Amino acid sequence: MEFFSLQEYYTHTKGIVYLIMGGILVAVTLYWQFLMGGNKKDD
Repeated sequence: MEFFSLQEYYTHTKGIVYLIMGGILVAVTLYWQFLMGGNKKDD
């Protein structure tokens, strides 16, 4: 990927960081559900 200005580089980097943070948020939520035993139907 080619960047022509510092602003384009920062915008691209910021977008990548938002995607990583979203992935981590989903992963932590799924891991927390795994640790708590998932969804129990008999409650």
